[in-house]
Amino acid sequence: RRVLREVADALAYAHERGVVHRDIKPDNILLDQVSGRPMVTDFGIARAMDSEGDSRLTATGMAIGTPAYMSPEQAAGEREIDGRSDLYSLGILGYQMLTGEPPFVASSTPAMLVKHISERPIPVEQRRTDVPQDLARTVMMLLEKEPANRFPTASALVAALESGVVPPPRSSGTRTRMDENSAQRGSEPAALYGRPAEQDLGARGVGQ
Repeated sequence: RRVLREVADALAYAHERGVVHRDIKPDNILLDQVSGRPMVTDFGIARAMDSEGDSRLTATGMAIGTPAYMSPEQAAGEREIDGRSDLYSLGILGYQMLTGEPPFVASSTPAMLVKHISERPIPVEQRRTDVPQDLARTVMMLLEKEPANRFPTASALVAALESGVVPPPRSSGTRTRMDENSAQRGSEPAALYGRPAEQDLGARGVGQ
């Protein structure tokens, strides 16, 4: 909880200044040896995206970042993303800290990108029953596919982690394309969580 809160606080500082990190992952978070305080490092991609001289990083349709920690919008190659993309990546980090492994594992980069776009992770509480409910819900909210269903800002995430008060799910009242596909396949857990990414390859046209 402390690591998530302090990383979120650092991201809030960056986002308020118009900087989206785009590559939040364990390698880019250092822990101070004395205090244990986490520090967010390596804003290289953020700097490159802000540079008008490097058109390679701003091409529409190019996925930029580390596949295992990319947000769905990054995986889809969307050009315009905001701080909520970093929050998704932080959610993957939180999931990994709590359960011992990331929410998605794939044998190739295209398969991993498809999982981010179309596959729901197994809920934290199913993998680790002793996690406080508010913390598990916070991480799962960070992993929502639609940015609008995540925390609106890193500051809002900090407040939730400090207070233990997490907003109710927004996705339950909004039927996305993914939800509709899941409903057609069935309502049992196997249809909603951890389904094979290959089922969505043809429909999505992603990862070809």
